[in-house]
Amino acid sequence: MLSRLVVLVLLFCMSGVAFSHHAVTVAYDTENLASIEGQVIDVFWRNPHIVLTIESISEIGNAETWEVESGSTNSLQRIGIGRDIVSIGDRVSLFGAISRRGLNSMAAYTMTLANGTEVPLWPQRAERIGREVQLVPISEVAQERGVLEARSIFRIWSRIGTGLVSNLPFTTTAIEAREDFDPLSDDPALKCIPPGMPAMMNNPYPIEFVEDGDNILLRLEEWDGVRTINMGSNPSSENQPATTYGFSVGRWEGNALIVTTTRINEPFFDDIGTPQSENIEIVERFTLNENENELRYEVILHDETTFTEPATLSGVWFWKPGEEIKPFECALPDV
Repeated sequence: MLSRLVVLVLLFCMSGVAFSHHAVTVAYDTENLASIEGQVIDVFWRNPHIVLTIESISEIGNAETWEVESGSTNSLQRIGIGRDIVSIGDRVSLFGAISRRGLNSMAAYTMTLANGTEVPLWPQRAERIGREVQLVPISEVAQERGVLEARSIFRIWSRIGTGLVSNLPFTTTAIEAREDFDPLSDDPALKCIPPGMPAMMNNPYPIEFVEDGDNILLRLEEWDGVRTINMGSNPSSENQPATTYGFSVGRWEGNALIVTTTRINEPFFDDIGTPQSENIEIVERFTLNENENELRYEVILHDETTFTEPATLSGVWFWKPGEEIKPFECALPDV
């Protein structure tokens, strides 16, 4: 059976920030999709990606074991797909991208059940190949509660799409440093260690701003992250310990929340080993529109080690009354 460690390397290459999304094509041939058919012999239904083990028969009649990974349980819950969709012993057909490394592994976009029903297993990628993906409607009760509880920026925000628009003028040194990054041993996600700033902000899951006394908490569904934005009269990062999230200081500028984050000791800017220094400074602007249903996001990144000039990221969140922050609870298959 294919090593679960190798599968984890491949799947976590696909779970990083979108400004390094070409890591997907490093692990899998996304331009040459294929199908495999066989019997399910193991199911791992946890975040960040589900993993199915399939026993199949090759074209020349040999038995093969395939490890197939796909979307997160949270993304599947939102389209009405749960753990009961597949059981050990089921015969299924899976369609997706095959490993570039010659391994019996696949990133599955869809799964066809024994009764002929095709279901999206990786919703975002299933949509890209023309499959229809529909979210489960939010109940009227939840929507009404969401409207009553919302105030200014303080609500749950959802992102449409998976990535931020970026302008990243990397230094030659930063690019060359990627050669020393070994995904088999250096990727913190292999141990369910979440990314720090700024990578943690670039994900397809909801976020929520919550008042916490004089400060603001920013909750992220992915990795169950919680950032503290210090809003006191004179917060200072001086003498603050460095952490992967850094020390964030916020201020209001009209309908925009401006957040400056320093004291960051997250070693990697992305999931392919691009380094960043502890001198990195991140300035975020969260701008609420007049109708209070859209939150624009603009980021300026200063780090002379990583960038030849200030880099930028931008995106937008939308308000969907009644949305919730689901538990993420990263877990690893037994190796």
